[in-house]
Amino acid sequence: MAMQSFDSFYWFTDKKTVYLTLLDMRAIINVPLLGGVAQPAPDQSGGLARRRVRWVGVLRKIIPYNSGSSGKSTSSIVKTVVGVALVLAFCGCADKPAVLQVDGYMVGAHYYSWYPGNWGRGCLRRILEPKQYPMLGFYDSKDSKVVEQHIAWCSEYGIDFLTLDWWPGRSGQSEYIKEVFLQADNIKDIKFCIFYETWSLSFNPDIGSTAFDDKVTDTFIEQMTSLADDFFDHPSYLRVDGRPVVVLYLSRTMAGDFKHALKLLRREMAKRGHDVFLIGDEVFWNVTPIVKKDTVPYPLVAEPQIGRIRCFDAITSYNMYENELKDQAGYGAESSFISDVSSKYDEYLAAVRGDVYFVPGIIPGYNDRAGRLLSDHYVIPRRWSKDDEEGSFFEKSIDDLALKYVDSRLNMFMITSWNEWNEDTGIEPVKPAEPTALDRGTGGTKYTGGYKYGGHGMKYLEILRDRVTAVYGRILDEDGKPAAGVEVVVRQGDVLVKGLSDSRGHYRISRLRLKPGECEVRVGARAALTVELKPSASLEVEVRDWSR
Repeated sequence: MAMQSFDSFYWFTDKKTVYLTLLDMRAIINVPLLGGVAQPAPDQSGGLARRRVRWVGVLRKIIPYNSGSSGKSTSSIVKTVVGVALVLAFCGCADKPAVLQVDGYMVGAHYYSWYPGNWGRGCLRRILEPKQYPMLGFYDSKDSKVVEQHIAWCSEYGIDFLTLDWWPGRSGQSEYIKEVFLQADNIKDIKFCIFYETWSLSFNPDIGSTAFDDKVTDTFIEQMTSLADDFFDHPSYLRVDGRPVVVLYLSRTMAGDFKHALKLLRREMAKRGHDVFLIGDEVFWNVTPIVKKDTVPYPLVAEPQIGRIRCFDAITSYNMYENELKDQAGYGAESSFISDVSSKYDEYLAAVRGDVYFVPGIIPGYNDRAGRLLSDHYVIPRRWSKDDEEGSFFEKSIDDLALKYVDSRLNMFMITSWNEWNEDTGIEPVKPAEPTALDRGTGGTKYTGGYKYGGHGMKYLEILRDRVTAVYGRILDEDGKPAAGVEVVVRQGDVLVKGLSDSRGHYRISRLRLKPGECEVRVGARAALTVELKPSASLEVEVRDWSR
């Protein structure tokens, strides 16, 4: 694909399609000349791609494109296309962001590859009495078998993608992704995207802000373009409507000339043929204010900063835990955490008015005292109340935050985390063990805060599966081996939902479009099976002797 510059945009062509990047207008328009759609992307504030505008007939009448033999120069074609595109895209044909994903819930989890190093940097499970172990033990992230098992669990239980933590200034991260994560035998069973630690560029803890100047911007663009070149074209890289996804951690701290940095990022991505889908970590109790140039962005403010939010395609919250908000401490049933987060989500939704997608984030609990004891942070235990079961806080979070606030145009939510064990937010399986509130600290509960922690086995993954999956199972051949790539179809009235078995034979069908009650399940060409879907639990339908 060749690229040329022309006036205020770039155009590039593969002899069948002209792709336009309107740089000054911060828009990207892909123009298939012999079919398809015109798709304007970020608006002048750097925000969402607007609704797609179909105009194939118009193009065919105006531009009889014939791979360079039509008598018109490419530049004149581009001029004509731009004129038509702007009329259609910016004169009332486009308004709110499009509906992008309605087939099922798209669940992500934040994934960390800093083990075994971080096992010794304050891990609650290691200092419990008795000690509790991850199902895979205190593992090495570079062990391919560990990565493959993590992917297998995600695929089986309902996690569609993992965000891979990436820090500016830390060597070896891209090599890990290339040489370990992407070498997993079952990498096709999961999607992944980059979780870029933006604050690590230039965070100033005194004012809680990450200042962008020319030097920081250059570093940011250099690293992001390198990541794009390394990973965006991988078949397992997460895409939304064909657009590669990047999550920017603590984007809510961005100050200085961050708008220019994000504009430049989109421009550089477009040169590489990528219309990047940026998710900003914007939702929190207090955020960096947008101020006039040469003004210190402090104090922090509670109000959503629309001028920054509209630089993104979607917004989320990595973790709503805030150690200063003492009313949110303790059991969820007795604290204000869920109700406060719900109110803050409402505030952001009202502020953005549907102009960006909303991706709710949830946690299963929080305890960082093993690594930050001197800070004396409060605990959010994993039980909703003292008498509830392990995982009940997670259940409540899914129901009252994730599913309640999931954006019906995107249907994505994120879990913090898969394996952040230093803050004890992981839902990764733990070896079964009796609950304990005892630890090795002075007094026996210094780190637990007196709250019980159980060796929960597969509990959290089972909770997630019940909430997002209607039907699941495994397909095996006559020798008892997994059958991969087998289509499973669930029909309920006029609703048809499909899925494929993964490399280990597991499949799952999202409950997003399905209701409790009777439906038909068909596996491949076999006769349909009538089953009854449950309102709060997924239904297992296993198929053996598949090839017979």
